Amino acid sequence: MMNRRHRSKENETEHNVEYLRECQDNELLAANSINSLNSVKYVYELFEKGCVFIYDCTMYIINISGIYIVWILLHYIASHLYTNLCVPNTIYGFVMSPFMVTAPHCQGLRWIVYNGSNIITNMWVILGTWLCSVLVINKNKNK
Repeated sequence: MMNRRHRSKENETEHNVEYLRECQDNELLAANSINSLNSVKYVYELFEKGCVFIYDCTMYIINISGIYIVWILLHYIASHLYTNLCVPNTIYGFVMSPFMVTAPHCQGLRWIVYNGSNIITNMWVILGTWLCSVLVINKNKNK
Protein backbone atom coordinates (compact mmCIF):
# COMPACT_ATOMS: atom_id res chain seq x y z
CA MET A 1 0.00 0.00 0.00
CA MET A 2 2.73 2.35 0.84
CA ASN A 3 4.28 1.71 -2.44
CA ARG A 4 1.14 2.70 -4.27
CA ARG A 5 0.78 5.86 -2.22
CA HIS A 6 4.43 6.63 -2.64
CA ARG A 7 4.16 6.02 -6.40
CA SER A 8 1.09 8.18 -6.66
CA LYS A 9 2.86 11.01 -4.84
CA GLU A 10 5.81 10.62 -7.20
CA ASN A 11 3.43 10.69 -10.16
CA GLU A 12 1.72 13.77 -8.75
CA THR A 13 5.08 15.43 -8.22
CA GLU A 14 6.18 14.57 -11.76
CA HIS A 15 2.84 15.75 -13.06
CA ASN A 16 3.16 19.02 -11.11
CA VAL A 17 6.72 19.52 -12.35
CA GLU A 18 5.62 18.92 -15.95
CA TYR A 19 2.69 21.25 -15.47
CA LEU A 20 4.98 23.94 -14.05
CA ARG A 21 7.39 23.50 -16.95
CA GLU A 22 4.55 23.84 -19.45
CA CYS A 23 3.35 26.98 -17.67
CA GLN A 24 6.87 28.41 -17.71
CA ASP A 25 7.27 27.57 -21.40
CA ASN A 26 3.95 29.24 -22.20
CA GLU A 27 4.94 32.32 -20.22
CA LEU A 28 8.30 32.46 -22.01
CA LEU A 29 6.61 32.18 -25.39
CA ALA A 30 4.17 34.93 -24.47
CA ALA A 31 7.00 37.10 -23.15
CA ASN A 32 9.07 36.49 -26.29
CA SER A 33 6.18 37.41 -28.54
CA ILE A 34 5.58 40.56 -26.49
CA ASN A 35 9.30 41.33 -26.52
CA SER A 36 9.50 40.77 -30.27
CA LEU A 37 6.44 42.98 -30.75
CA ASN A 38 8.04 45.62 -28.53
CA SER A 39 11.28 45.23 -30.48
CA VAL A 40 9.45 45.82 -33.76
CA LYS A 41 7.74 48.87 -32.29
CA TYR A 42 11.07 50.11 -30.95
CA VAL A 43 12.82 49.66 -34.30
CA TYR A 44 9.93 51.38 -36.09
CA GLU A 45 9.99 54.32 -33.67
CA LEU A 46 13.76 54.54 -33.95
CA PHE A 47 13.54 54.49 -37.76
CA GLU A 48 10.81 57.12 -37.71
CA LYS A 49 12.81 59.38 -35.39
CA GLY A 50 15.90 58.88 -37.55
CA CYS A 51 14.02 59.85 -40.70
CA VAL A 52 12.61 62.95 -39.01
CA PHE A 53 16.10 63.89 -37.80
CA ILE A 54 17.61 63.45 -41.26
CA TYR A 55 14.80 65.49 -42.83
CA ASP A 56 15.23 68.27 -40.24
CA CYS A 57 19.00 68.34 -40.78
CA THR A 58 18.57 68.43 -44.55
CA MET A 59 16.09 71.29 -44.35
CA TYR A 60 18.37 73.16 -41.94
CA ILE A 61 21.34 72.78 -44.29
CA ILE A 62 19.27 73.84 -47.29
CA ASN A 63 17.97 76.89 -45.42
CA ILE A 64 21.48 77.91 -44.41
CA SER A 65 23.24 77.16 -47.68
CA GLY A 66 20.37 77.95 -50.06
CA ILE A 67 21.51 81.51 -50.75
CA TYR A 68 25.05 80.29 -51.44
CA ILE A 69 23.78 77.63 -53.82
CA VAL A 70 21.81 80.32 -55.67
CA TRP A 71 24.92 82.53 -55.92
CA ILE A 72 27.02 79.60 -57.20
CA LEU A 73 24.38 78.87 -59.82
CA LEU A 74 24.11 82.55 -60.84
CA HIS A 75 27.90 82.87 -61.08
CA TYR A 76 28.17 79.78 -63.25
CA ILE A 77 25.36 80.80 -65.61
CA ALA A 78 26.48 84.45 -65.82
CA SER A 79 30.08 83.45 -66.62
CA HIS A 80 28.99 81.29 -69.53
CA LEU A 81 26.46 83.83 -70.78
CA TYR A 82 29.06 86.61 -70.65
CA THR A 83 31.53 84.68 -72.77
CA ASN A 84 28.82 83.73 -75.28
CA LEU A 85 26.95 87.04 -75.49
CA CYS A 86 29.55 89.71 -74.78
CA VAL A 87 32.88 88.29 -75.98
CA PRO A 88 32.22 85.49 -78.47
CA ASN A 89 35.23 83.44 -79.54
CA THR A 90 35.33 84.72 -83.11
CA ILE A 91 36.87 87.58 -85.07
CA TYR A 92 33.46 89.26 -85.04
CA GLY A 93 33.43 88.91 -81.22
CA PHE A 94 36.87 90.51 -81.00
CA VAL A 95 35.80 93.45 -83.17
CA MET A 96 32.49 93.91 -81.33
CA SER A 97 33.83 93.44 -77.76
CA PRO A 98 34.59 97.18 -77.16
CA PHE A 99 31.02 98.00 -78.05
CA MET A 100 29.45 95.06 -76.20
CA VAL A 101 31.27 95.81 -72.93
CA THR A 102 29.08 98.85 -72.42
CA ALA A 103 25.82 97.02 -73.20
CA PRO A 104 23.45 96.75 -70.19
CA HIS A 105 23.17 92.97 -70.28
CA CYS A 106 26.99 92.62 -70.34
CA GLN A 107 27.33 95.04 -67.41
CA GLY A 108 24.73 93.06 -65.47
CA LEU A 109 26.44 89.77 -66.21
CA ARG A 110 29.81 91.21 -65.16
CA TRP A 111 28.23 92.46 -61.92
CA ILE A 112 26.86 88.97 -61.18
CA VAL A 113 30.21 87.34 -61.96
CA TYR A 114 32.16 89.81 -59.80
CA ASN A 115 29.82 89.80 -56.80
CA GLY A 116 29.18 86.07 -57.11
CA SER A 117 32.88 85.33 -56.93
CA ASN A 118 33.25 87.59 -53.86
CA ILE A 119 30.32 85.90 -52.13
CA ILE A 120 31.64 82.42 -52.94
CA THR A 121 35.07 83.44 -51.57
CA ASN A 122 33.42 84.73 -48.39
CA MET A 123 31.46 81.48 -48.13
CA TRP A 124 34.71 79.49 -48.07
CA VAL A 125 36.19 81.83 -45.46
CA ILE A 126 33.10 81.42 -43.26
CA LEU A 127 33.12 77.63 -43.69
CA GLY A 128 36.83 77.43 -42.86
CA THR A 129 36.40 79.64 -39.80
CA TRP A 130 33.48 77.52 -38.59
CA LEU A 131 35.42 74.27 -39.09
CA CYS A 132 38.42 75.65 -37.21
CA SER A 133 36.22 76.79 -34.34
CA VAL A 134 34.57 73.35 -34.16
CA LEU A 135 37.96 71.64 -34.10
CA VAL A 136 39.31 73.97 -31.42
CA ILE A 137 36.20 73.59 -29.25
CA ASN A 138 36.29 69.79 -29.55
CA LYS A 139 40.00 69.74 -28.80
CA ASN A 140 39.41 71.80 -25.65
CA LYS A 141 36.59 69.47 -24.55
CA ASN A 142 38.88 66.42 -24.80
CA LYS A 143 41.42 67.91 -22.37
